[in-house]
Amino acid sequence: MKILVTNCTRHAGLAATRALARAGCEVFGADDRRLPLGLRSRFAAGGYEQLPREDDPALGAALDELLERTQPDVLIPFRCSEYASRHGRSLLQRTHALLPEPAAYARLNDKSELLELCSQLGVPAPRRFGVDEAVERLRRDAVSLIVVKPCRDVGGGEGVSFIADPGRLADAAAQVAAAYGKALVTEYIPGPTSHLRAVQLLFDDDSRLIAYFIVQKQRLWPRGAGATVAGTSTYETALVRQILPIFKALRWRGPADAELKFDARDGQAKILEINPRFSGIVHFPIACGVNFPLLYARAALGERFAEDLEPRYAAGVHYLSLPRWIRSLAAELREQSGSRLPLLVQAFRREWRGPRVRSIHEPLDPAPTLGRVLLAVQRWRRAPR
Repeated sequence: MKILVTNCTRHAGLAATRALARAGCEVFGADDRRLPLGLRSRFAAGGYEQLPREDDPALGAALDELLERTQPDVLIPFRCSEYASRHGRSLLQRTHALLPEPAAYARLNDKSELLELCSQLGVPAPRRFGVDEAVERLRRDAVSLIVVKPCRDVGGGEGVSFIADPGRLADAAAQVAAAYGKALVTEYIPGPTSHLRAVQLLFDDDSRLIAYFIVQKQRLWPRGAGATVAGTSTYETALVRQILPIFKALRWRGPADAELKFDARDGQAKILEINPRFSGIVHFPIACGVNFPLLYARAALGERFAEDLEPRYAAGVHYLSLPRWIRSLAAELREQSGSRLPLLVQAFRREWRGPRVRSIHEPLDPAPTLGRVLLAVQRWRRAPR
């Protein structure tokens, strides 16, 4: 099986490349950047191809040419998933892929539209507010915090802020709208980081759920609204059942990454957002036994899987992104008053001890890590002093 993976220089694309190659597939990589010195994973079948950025009008012609030249059996669009959805008919004439309809992608990708759909389907979610209403609620102490964030998927908690001062709210919403096109204003769902869950899902061409994986988040970086840097795999099938109506209503195809939080006030799990793509930590489920990229490829080529809500992976396994975990823990320790020892003990017991997945940085495949280090050095040298 010959597979083209985009986003190959990032962690998700690298994890997919390795998982597919280990399963016997011939994997080619493409991205909107190249690693210095032509560095690439030893699991890639050839040198990485460079594509324009997703917002570049030249992307379509470049991707068409690449598909025509390489003729892959399957395309897994980690990086240009929105483009692939919008131009699915054209792409599917050249290869196979699991692509949602453009209207479904747009609705899932717009967090405001998603919350409206949740309201229609009766799926628990935060309340949305207009800016004036949110300001009034803060002034009346009807809520303690308001969340302002981009309506579209940005990733890593970028652009998210938590506002307690009614005088800052309008400016915060305007800044998000100016930077990202549209701002969403919602209530804050109270509860610690450990109340957060990420549910990774994969649907076939008939919108059947063929695999899922659940992560209990333990630590984020940046703290509060960043990427997951520590988490634990869990069995919480009720969460999957709770959000399935959303995907059935959209007749969803392909991957999705749903974020939920258990509300400390009523114990309900409430949907915060759904990103219409694979998770950035897809190597975590792969290591636990859910090979999402391989299942994607097999389903795209027409293999049929029965819809199954039984978990097929190891629970209680820890994920740790060590450098960012250290930064997050250090920041928390700086904020701690009094003895820091209990916090350290709790962090190591909850996030460190027990079975853990190995790092994305593999000693037997060092070129991608070296390439990222060299990229960071190049950015540092180019930065204004």
